[in-house]
Amino acid sequence: MKKDQYFNLEVNLLNDDNIASMMSEMNAAEALGIYVMLLLHLRTKDTYEASCKPVLLKAMARRYDVDEVAVERVLREFDLFELDEEGQMFRSSYLDRVMKSLEEKRKMDIENGKKGGRPKKVAKSAETLVSKGRKPTENQKRREEESKEEKSKGSVSVVNNNRSNIETPSLVSRLADEGNHGPLQPVLPWEKLVDQLSTFQSYMELAGQHSGLGKLFVDHQKLILEIFKKHIRLYDKGAGLLFPEDVKRYFSNYIAVGSVTCRTLRETLLKELENTVDKDVNRFESVVDGRRTYLGHLIPVDAPPRPDASAVWDDVKKRWAH
Repeated sequence: MKKDQYFNLEVNLLNDDNIASMMSEMNAAEALGIYVMLLLHLRTKDTYEASCKPVLLKAMARRYDVDEVAVERVLREFDLFELDEEGQMFRSSYLDRVMKSLEEKRKMDIENGKKGGRPKKVAKSAETLVSKGRKPTENQKRREEESKEEKSKGSVSVVNNNRSNIETPSLVSRLADEGNHGPLQPVLPWEKLVDQLSTFQSYMELAGQHSGLGKLFVDHQKLILEIFKKHIRLYDKGAGLLFPEDVKRYFSNYIAVGSVTCRTLRETLLKELENTVDKDVNRFESVVDGRRTYLGHLIPVDAPPRPDASAVWDDVKKRWAH
């Protein structure tokens, strides 16, 4: 007998400390959905254990339209699953526990059935006056003939419907056949796909609003994308970025406000900007006849150091001003 494909979802599930931690650090609804998705995947396996190889997790993420990085985080970061890194397998102690109680109940039901149960009721066949040995009246004869005609018409209608379904291909199948002959799109390197993000203006504006970086994101998008590339190389995620949608999902998760990666991005961005600032405050000065000038203003030899690059010497007040 085929086992029923379900498992118990306990009402106090959200009280678990690990699940609470997961929901506080990630998008709560998305994270909980991914957790249940992984439980359902394990439930379909005979031993409630499944492979966690990257290629299979990527396929699962693509199938359910969720971010691959988010799937990896739910699987590995919050002690919700037991991982066998050597065998690249995972299982859930929660699913093992609730399934154990279901298996015990099923076994008990089977044992109770063996000890004795009520036999199944046999459906009674319709009795006619002829089967009872009595002669039908004229009205009864006419009703029986009409019933036979209705059954005959119904069977012809079913045959015609089946024939039309066989002879007329569905619109979906015809579109699928036509799509098989379409030109294949070239697969670009992931670096090119990341560079293309800057061309999706509406997406980048929305991503910036959800990043919490504010003016930093608006003014330094090119630098942010370069830092994003370094992140991808560091964690070796380039092989999984095949299409623009893959890169968008990964980037959205990468700059999500409150995430660890977004905080790291902010720190890295500020450090990069600090290193690129030209600290020579005299870079806009000129030298005329051996005298320092700035925007046509002479700078006295005994003038104190310029406080910043935009300061101009006020010869009347004998000090730097703006």
